Amino acid sequence: MTNNCSTLPFDLLLITDPAACHRMGRTVEQTLTSILNDINPQHVAIIIRDKKAAISQIATTISNLKPLTDSTGVLLLVHSYPQLALEYNLAGVHLSSTTAIEPVRQKLPPQMLIGVSRHATDSLDQDDIGLADYATISPVYSPLSKPDDQRNTLGLQGLRDSVKRSYRPLVALGGIESGRVSAAIAHGAKAVAVIGAVMAAENPASVVQLLLQEVLIGRQNKDLED
Repeated sequence: MTNNCSTLPFDLLLITDPAACHRMGRTVEQTLTSILNDINPQHVAIIIRDKKAAISQIATTISNLKPLTDSTGVLLLVHSYPQLALEYNLAGVHLSSTTAIEPVRQKLPPQMLIGVSRHATDSLDQDDIGLADYATISPVYSPLSKPDDQRNTLGLQGLRDSVKRSYRPLVALGGIESGRVSAAIAHGAKAVAVIGAVMAAENPASVVQLLLQEVLIGRQNKDLED
């Protein structure tokens, strides 16, 4: 079983939020198109997530975005629907904390990524998590996309402790915005996941560029610490 020292094929995981995009007067497709035209695609992955949409609507969003992600090389994943990952030949699927990993791993080809959601009180060292490629750990800070969220936050020390006990690489999620990224990386996160800070931004592409720069700073700081 591989451990949490494994590298990931992305530095920044963008999770879609249709409501946040609509508040800014644009669709998810428009938001992501504006980003993908301006970034280095080698460092970014996208999860299409819409918990209120029917699977047919999510399939339409994927179909609209797939030509752009294919042409730019950005990794495109879908939340909760491995059948869509197979149908559209996506980079992978992201599973909720209550979804069993093994049946999904058996259905997908080995090159497809499987990400899983884990929270502050969830186990990070169960055998099945070794079948995933990464886990998001949340909330590190109070989520920007859920201002009414009352869960206790991990903070940086909680993030570091989670990294130490995790079988798989962790991606920091929850309240991640500019000014917090480099510290999350320095405390052991292999990447960061962002929802509100990008989906609700006036200029999403400029925010993504800034976050990617802060990932590099965090890695430099961690190298100095190590």
